[in-house]
Amino acid sequence: MAEFPFKPRVVGWELTLRCNMRCIHCGSRAGAPRPDELSEAEGLDLIAQLVDLGTQVVTLSGGEPLMHPSWPVYAKRFVDSKVNTFLITNGLLLEENIGRIKDLGLRRIGVSLDGLEAVHDRIRSMPDSFAKAIRAVRAAKKAGLDIGAVTHVSRANFGELEGMYKLFSEIPLDYWQVQITFRQGRMTEHEDMSLDPKQLPEVAAFVRRKQALKGLPVVPGDNLGYYCVPDIREKPWKGCFAGRHLVGIDADGSVKGCLSLPREFIEGNIRKEPLRRIWEDPQRFKYNRYFSADMLEGSCKGCPHGDPCRAGCTVTAYSATGNRFDNPYCCFRWLREDAA
Repeated sequence: MAEFPFKPRVVGWELTLRCNMRCIHCGSRAGAPRPDELSEAEGLDLIAQLVDLGTQVVTLSGGEPLMHPSWPVYAKRFVDSKVNTFLITNGLLLEENIGRIKDLGLRRIGVSLDGLEAVHDRIRSMPDSFAKAIRAVRAAKKAGLDIGAVTHVSRANFGELEGMYKLFSEIPLDYWQVQITFRQGRMTEHEDMSLDPKQLPEVAAFVRRKQALKGLPVVPGDNLGYYCVPDIREKPWKGCFAGRHLVGIDADGSVKGCLSLPREFIEGNIRKEPLRRIWEDPQRFKYNRYFSADMLEGSCKGCPHGDPCRAGCTVTAYSATGNRFDNPYCCFRWLREDAA
């Protein structure tokens, strides 16, 4: 029997939807935990299933993952299973957990930083949250952790990118991941914050300029770029990996192609059937596994990069247009229109 062609090599796991912030750009409206989140025993069983399926990288996320009582247990199990284990945090609980994170052997920590102090605190709806996060980041660097910033670019912080680069270089951080906000969750109540798609070439140009400096590594998120001139990726974009080589697990055991996808994209739940059965079912994740260029619509239809691009990031396209195959957030499109 032929081996199944797709493997969940990269996993995003929402340990809990509980969060100690109420960020206005939060796509999942984090705050209170989900009504029926996985028990520790169920979480450990999930880890065993992921390892069995060939998972190589996992990011522990939330909500705020450091608020979940079992996060150290899960992290140790992944590390002991030789899975590269990352964690993304808002930074409020980071400083008190630095020693534990280091002892557990987590490979990389990402801290959400979304502007300089005033803008960050406004987006995060919490005074002093920037100062606490930066203090924790400096302490983590001093302790020898590999740590970087993750920024969701919006109109609120678009003008602060240069200042953020200067600060992050001075710390210095190990990397800076730059992506754009999704038009979902609380962002649907703040449409005025969403970037105009025509601003994407400017964001991409900023990333490219900083990459050329060979200083702080600036990495584009999966929803930024696509065939820019010059390109901002080490390798050409090969389409969204959701449901192909990437899987997202919500805190209640729901399975999606990507953790950022809305709940409409749930393909099953590990409480009802084994993860392998969900993952290897040929009738699931069809939006990404069985692509052909004639599925493209709107601004993506007829694009010379339509295959392999596949309309870029599924979450971005769907949240912007309600159509996974029509994505106005594309640098190539706007560069081409400007040239015309």
